Amino acid sequence: MMIPDDHEIITLLAPEIPEILVRRYKILRKIFYSAPLGRRSLAAYFRVGERVLRREIDTLREQGLLNVNSKGLYLTESGKSLVAAITPSLKSFLGLTLLEEKLLKLLKVKRVIVVPGDLEQDEVVLLEMGRAAARILRECLVPDTVLAVSGGMSCATVANMLPEAGAPQGIIVVPARGGLGEVVDFQANTIAARVAKKLKAAYRLLHLPDSLSQEALQVLLREKKVKEILDLINSAHILLHGIGTAEEMARHRDVPPDEMQRLRDKGAVGEVFGLFFNARGEIVDRVPGLGLYLENLSKKAHHVIVIAGGKHKADAIVAVVGNHQRDLLVLDEGAARRILEIYGDEETRDTIVSV
Repeated sequence: MMIPDDHEIITLLAPEIPEILVRRYKILRKIFYSAPLGRRSLAAYFRVGERVLRREIDTLREQGLLNVNSKGLYLTESGKSLVAAITPSLKSFLGLTLLEEKLLKLLKVKRVIVVPGDLEQDEVVLLEMGRAAARILRECLVPDTVLAVSGGMSCATVANMLPEAGAPQGIIVVPARGGLGEVVDFQANTIAARVAKKLKAAYRLLHLPDSLSQEALQVLLREKKVKEILDLINSAHILLHGIGTAEEMARHRDVPPDEMQRLRDKGAVGEVFGLFFNARGEIVDRVPGLGLYLENLSKKAHHVIVIAGGKHKADAIVAVVGNHQRDLLVLDEGAARRILEIYGDEETRDTIVSV
């Protein structure tokens, strides 16, 4: 007879405990990112009555996890520590440990971090993802390292959540690719500069658009300064990048409607560094550009960190991380569960159990 673990025992004896635990953790997490926060705003956020919420707040205050002043609710140091270091037991109660174990078996990745919640329903989840990726990024840094970062909202969030503290000597931060013309805050150059400032490190930028004609590309590659920065980018030891859906990235690159339809016909679902992938991870199209090239990834990068979330990106994540080796994947619970559904419809239907 198999002996149940602590989580299973508690769930059997007191099935209400996991629900209470999750609810209180989410209250603390929201206050962590939004303090000071009024009770009314918190009640509206969770769509519950203030009276119901007051009972939870009183309990958390008695436990020394939060306080309130004239400006609103805020966490104590104990509360901040609890949210900042989610314990294995809490991850188990949230069902995240099992999700991570299953994804490790399905995807070509050495480590998976699943953040609780659904990015498409709760904006706090993206901040949590950014904080998790920022923590791992700092762990990977060693002296004389070139760090390349891609553009996009997810990588911008990592930069925002990165604590401002010195890094090992000799760190150089570079953009992984040229600009895509998107919002300035989400461009690789901006993110690289922000990361470098947080790390108190040096940086080099690539002030050129990513999408170029072959003719323009060849001319620029003959420029000494352009070649120097490109060589530096392609020598990156650490890479932080996101994953886009084929359609959203095609729009960012101003792909005309007929080209968009051609991508759909080819089955493109995901995009990384100007490469469009189908569901099997095959490259079905590419956009010539300046920056890091995928073929250099496995040759030189010691750590490749991917951050991507939202159920709508599940197919793109599977296309890239399910078929091409990465070191770490940070994603939200919504995307993780959707990925299991994707695999569950195929060969793993009998082995993947819904959480």
